[in-house]
Amino acid sequence: MMSTFDYGNTRLRARFPQLLMKEMLEEMTRAENLDGFLSLLIKSSYKASIEKALTYSGGIQAVHAIVELEVEKLYKDYRTFYTDSTWDQIELLFAYNDLKNLHTIVRGILGGVSYREIQELLDRSGTIAIRTLQELARCKNVNELVMKMTAFHLPFADALLKNQTALFSMQGVQIELLLEKEFYENYLRSKKNILHRSKLLKEYFDMNADRENIICVLRMIHYRDMIIHNELNMKDCILNAGTVSQNMLFSAANEPDIVRAIHHFEGSRYFPSLQEGFRAYQKTGLLAEFEERLRKLLLEWESRYAFRDPIDIGVPISYLVRKQNEMQNLWWIAKGIQLGFDSVDIIEHLEILQ
Repeated sequence: MMSTFDYGNTRLRARFPQLLMKEMLEEMTRAENLDGFLSLLIKSSYKASIEKALTYSGGIQAVHAIVELEVEKLYKDYRTFYTDSTWDQIELLFAYNDLKNLHTIVRGILGGVSYREIQELLDRSGTIAIRTLQELARCKNVNELVMKMTAFHLPFADALLKNQTALFSMQGVQIELLLEKEFYENYLRSKKNILHRSKLLKEYFDMNADRENIICVLRMIHYRDMIIHNELNMKDCILNAGTVSQNMLFSAANEPDIVRAIHHFEGSRYFPSLQEGFRAYQKTGLLAEFEERLRKLLLEWESRYAFRDPIDIGVPISYLVRKQNEMQNLWWIAKGIQLGFDSVDIIEHLEILQ
């Protein structure tokens, strides 16, 4: 008897060849305007979404609508293709997107970013409805955000509500850490029976937790004076999750500088990316250099899961990662064209997966 992974994976494998090739993406960057961009994109699997979006929007808003329609379709397809125990596993992937969206909203609110800009950055493939997220993006401050999340009975609301009196004085990264701890240490722990059905699914979340912990360590060194001034406890800043040991993380965090800290991760899959990030960090002084290299490492790693695990959850993870990346590329191309960027500059910032 065919399992539900077999059915869904067969449907998704048929879609891999429909993903846009590098040559097609590069051709789109050379479009003179958004109409030209859409005339090229309509030749692809996006045709139905384009035709629908153009009935009620135009220009960059049409591209926004196309991505929205595609993500809604993606979620519905996954929900149809996978049922019962397989959906239980896949739902965790979409729940993780909720965490990332809340990060985006918190950063935007604290950074004084307009709600429209925050809305444009939201990933529409989560379990929280996009309209709800768009409403959250309109909040004027974090306290209002907590109240709306509570009213909507959203995940993570309780974790913020318990710390509401302290939120006013918290830095954005501290609030993000609260959300991450709730996700990894409470939500995922409550789903451990589901999580442990697949080594690959566990690896997926372990690597994301490792990335958060490594970046946290680098922040603690980079902002050492602020950590000391605010009397932050190192143990409270590290997620109790991932494969990198707590001892290694604490040892790295106690180093006097970042170059010594990253050598604690020598021999791990993260070390080459950290070395590359450090070379860029020496020029810019930005911790984002490390975040970007680790993000790319995980993106490329996860995109290859279908080859490592062709009969289980590897296929839905890979396709989801690749499709989300493709839509991000399309959005970047459209914005680049709208802003008058040169084709070479747009191509330079595309994420091309092999």
